[in-house]
Amino acid sequence: MNLFNDKISLLLNHRLTWLGARSNLMAENIALADVRGATRKEMRHFRQVLKRHGAMPSKDTPPVKLIKIGKGDVVKTKTEISREMETLEMSRTVLEHDAILSTVKNFHQLVKTILSMSQGGG
Repeated sequence: MNLFNDKISLLLNHRLTWLGARSNLMAENIALADVRGATRKEMRHFRQVLKRHGAMPSKDTPPVKLIKIGKGDVVKTKTEISREMETLEMSRTVLEHDAILSTVKNFHQLVKTILSMSQGGG
């Protein structure tokens, strides 16, 4: 069993990739907030992006190592850009990003502790 190349780790990696792309898109929306007639762009839902890239986890298929977010993962809306709403959404995205990174960090620390104990370090 490969601890750092399993489907859960890859799924977390895909989510972080998606969140990063979403943050960049929201930053672009904020930059265009004062442009008359500018409408917001959104990322497709995470599940849709996974399906589009053939990265949905399943028992039968090998895990996709990397997804590359592109224009096909972005949806143009007819909604005007609200700087306040974009900022609020970006804050939510940052919180989720930090929570995932904290989980990964804690997992790696646990593995490190277990390995040091198995080598007589504890």
